[in-house]
Amino acid sequence: MSRSAQIRSTAFTLVELLIAMTITLLLMAALARSFATIGKSINSGRAQVGLSGELRDISFRLRTDLRSMTVDAKPPIKSVSGLGYFAYYEGPLTESTFAMYGAEPTRADSAGNPVPFANANFNNVTTPTYRRFSKFGDVDDYVAFTAQAPEGEWFTGRVPRYLVDLGAPVWTDTNGDGIAQASEVDQNLAMEPVTIRSRYAEIVTWAAPKWQVNPADQELQYAGHPSAMPLYLDQNNDYIPDEMVLHQRVLLIRPDLNTNVDLILTGGTEPNFSAQSLRPIGNTADVTAIPNALRSIYPIGQANGGYSSRFPNLVHPTTIGTGADNRFMFESNWLVGMAPLHQFYDLSLRRILHPVTGEATAYVAANSLEDLVQPHNRFAHVRYPGEYFGRNVSTARDAYSMPLLATGWNDTILRWQGTSDSRGGSATAPTWFPTAPPSFLTLNNASAPVSRSGLFNGWLLPHFELGDPNNYGASANEIVGTGDHWMRNYMPATGVPFDIRWDRTGEDIIASSILSFDVKGYDPTAPVFITSGEDGGPGRFGIDDDGAPVVGTPTTNGNAVDETRYLYNGNTGLYEYATELGADGSDDVVVRVSDLAISNLMAIDVLDTRPQLPIAANTPQTYGATANVNNEALSSLGDFVDLGFPYLPGTALLNRTAEAGPHPTRPQVGRTTITNVINNYDRYMQTALSLFPLPTPQGDTATTPPTPAGMSSIKRSGKLVHSAPTTAEICFFQPMYDTWTDYYERDGFDQTHTFSGDVTSSGADPEMGTVWLLNDFNGNPRVLAPTVPQNAFQVDTGRLGSQYSETSPPFALELPAISISIRLEDKGSQEMTEFTIVEQLQ
Repeated sequence: MSRSAQIRSTAFTLVELLIAMTITLLLMAALARSFATIGKSINSGRAQVGLSGELRDISFRLRTDLRSMTVDAKPPIKSVSGLGYFAYYEGPLTESTFAMYGAEPTRADSAGNPVPFANANFNNVTTPTYRRFSKFGDVDDYVAFTAQAPEGEWFTGRVPRYLVDLGAPVWTDTNGDGIAQASEVDQNLAMEPVTIRSRYAEIVTWAAPKWQVNPADQELQYAGHPSAMPLYLDQNNDYIPDEMVLHQRVLLIRPDLNTNVDLILTGGTEPNFSAQSLRPIGNTADVTAIPNALRSIYPIGQANGGYSSRFPNLVHPTTIGTGADNRFMFESNWLVGMAPLHQFYDLSLRRILHPVTGEATAYVAANSLEDLVQPHNRFAHVRYPGEYFGRNVSTARDAYSMPLLATGWNDTILRWQGTSDSRGGSATAPTWFPTAPPSFLTLNNASAPVSRSGLFNGWLLPHFELGDPNNYGASANEIVGTGDHWMRNYMPATGVPFDIRWDRTGEDIIASSILSFDVKGYDPTAPVFITSGEDGGPGRFGIDDDGAPVVGTPTTNGNAVDETRYLYNGNTGLYEYATELGADGSDDVVVRVSDLAISNLMAIDVLDTRPQLPIAANTPQTYGATANVNNEALSSLGDFVDLGFPYLPGTALLNRTAEAGPHPTRPQVGRTTITNVINNYDRYMQTALSLFPLPTPQGDTATTPPTPAGMSSIKRSGKLVHSAPTTAEICFFQPMYDTWTDYYERDGFDQTHTFSGDVTSSGADPEMGTVWLLNDFNGNPRVLAPTVPQNAFQVDTGRLGSQYSETSPPFALELPAISISIRLEDKGSQEMTEFTIVEQLQ
C-alpha cells in the first residue's frame, strides 16, 4: 500500500466530524445542565442555611426574652406589685387570609377550555386552583411584655447625652441662676447619642409591611379620605405588601431618670401640680430645659423656646363632626404625639396624666415596673378623646376611652377602597378582591357617624417605628428624591442642623422578608376535629384498626351510647366504630379551627367521640343513608388558636375575604347542626379564648360583627365598644390578651358611667364598652351636656353595682402558653422556611 493511501485511510470524513461535534455539544449541554442543577442546588442549600441561621437567632432571642418575663399571665395584676405586664394583640389577618385570595385555575374547565383569571365563575373548574398569595400567613400580630435580663447581662439603649450628663460640658451655668439657657448649652454635645443600660426593659415585637414613601419629599403616603390610613409599599399593584418585616423595640425601664418638677400647664384650664417628669438639662426645675433639637416635640403640643410645636392640637379640629376629614387624624397629638420621643429615647415612657382630673398633659416620664402594670402607660397605647363620641362642650371633655393600642386598619387587604386607594385608579375591584366592607364604625359627636376606617385594628402605626427624625430641606447632607426612607420632620426646620446621628431607620428590624409572624394562645377548650379522607371512611379502608365490630345500620333501641360512636362508611354501606378515625397509615385528616377546611365543617354533623361525655339514653343519632354522609368527629379539646378567632375578619370562619375558587360547602356560620360538641354547648366554639358565640350570618357569608349581648369582659376593658345597647355597630374592636391591673378599681375615676348617669338594663349583658370618665378640679366626675343629641352614640357599660368590678381584663382567664410561628423567604432563591416556638407563661 502506498503512503498516500495510508494517509487517506486515517482521515475523518465530514459526517464523522459532524457526529463528533454533535456528541460533544450534547455532552457539553448535559454538563452545563448538570452544573446549573448543581449550582441551583448549592444556591438553594445556601439560602436554606442562611434562613435557618437567621431563624435560630430570632428563635433564641424570643425564647430568651419570654423566659425572662417578670410576670405570669394571670390577670388582673396588682398595681402595687410592680410586676410589669404581658400583652398580646391579635390583628384581623390570620393564616387563612391570603390563602383565600387570588384563586386562579391552572388548566381548564370540565369542557377542556382554559378559564382566565378574570372569569369570576369558577364553578366548572375541575383542575387544581392556584392561590398565588397563599405563601403569606398571619402578619399583623403584636406581643409585648416586661423582662429582667439574665444574671450578669444588661439591656442597652440610646438616649441624648444631656439626660445622663448633669453638668459640664453639656451645660455651663454662666449666670448662676440655675436655669439652663439655650446659650449656656452645647447643643451638639447635648444631642450626642450615648448608650445606657438597665436590668429591666419593656420588649415589644410586631410585624408590619414596609411603607410607601413619596420620593419627592420623603414623606409617608396615605390613602384618601375616608380611609386616610398609611399606604404600604406595593410597586406591582397587586394589593399585597411588597415586603413585610419584623420589628422589636427594647425600651429600658429607668425611673431614676425622672426628677420632681412643677408642671405648669400653660394654655389649659387644669390646675398645676408637681410630678416625676423626665429629667431636664442640668436637673433644673424647668421641665422645658431640653436641647433645641427636641423643642418642637416636647412638651407635647406646646411651643418651647420659640420653636413651634410639631403636633399643636390634642385633637385636630377637622377630624370632628359631620365635616370630619380623616386625612388630618395623624396631626393629632393624642394619637402620635408620643411617637417622636421614641425616636430619641430607648426608654419606656408614659404620658403624664393630671392626678385630679385625669386629663392628658404635655409631659412625659420614664416608667417603672409598677407604672407598666397599668395599660395606659405602655408603648404605643393611646386614649381616644371624648370629642369623637360627643363627650365635650367647647374645649372641655368629660371622658376618654380606655387605653387602646395605636393600630390602623389594613383595609387595602381586607376590603376594597375604590378610588380612595391611590393605587387603585379605578372604582372597579379585582375579581378576587373582597368588596363588602366590615361593619365597623367609630363614634362621632355628630348625629351621623363618621367612619374612622378601622383605627385600633390592624398593623401598629408606622409612626412608632424607628426612622429618620430630620426635617426635609434642613441640610444639603440629606438624601432626597430616592424614597428609600421616611423623613419625619420632627426636628425644627430652622436653627437645628441636619443630624445624621439620629437617623435610626431600620434599627428596630430584626427580620426582613417575613411571610408570617403568628402569635397564638393555648385554649384548653378549642376543638380539634378529625375527618375521613378520600377513601370515604374512617381509618384504613377494609382494615379493622381498633378491634371494634363493623355493623349494619344501628337502631335506636336503647343502645344510644354505642350508636353515637359509629360513623357511616360510604364505600361499604356499613357503620364502623368512630375510633377508626385517625388510624396510623390512614388518609384521615386533622382539622383545627385555624385551618381553611374548618369552613367545610360548619354546616354538617360532627360526632363527639370522647367517651367521658355522658350521652342521654334513647337519644337517636341521625346518620343518613347515602355515601354522602360526612365522617367527621371531634377528636379532642385543647389547641393554640388566634385570640378571638371567631370574629377576625381574615379567618375562614367569618369569611369576609374573597372566596374565589370552588368551595364545596360555603361557610354557614351559626347554622351548624354539629351535635354534642364541647359538652353539648348550644353554640359552636364558645371557647375560652373567644368568650363569645359566633354571629348570625347574613346571606351566604357572615358579616355581622359581635352583638351587644355577651363578651362582657372585653367590653369592660374598653377594647370593644358598641354604638348603642340595641345595635351591633362596632366603634372599635381590639382583641388583646392583657394581664391588666386592679388599678382602675381604686384610681379615683369612674369607668362605669353612662351618659345619662343611669344604668342600662336591657338584656342580660347590655354593656357597650367602658370609658374613662374625667373629674372636675374638685375630684368629682364630670357630666357635661352634649353639643348635639347623642341618639344611639352613647357609650356605657351598663354594669354599675357592687357585685361587678369597674373594669375587667379583656380575657379574664389565665393563659398557660403561647406559640409564635415565623416564616421567612429568601427572595433571590424563593426558598422558604418556618419555625415555631412554644413557651409557658406561668
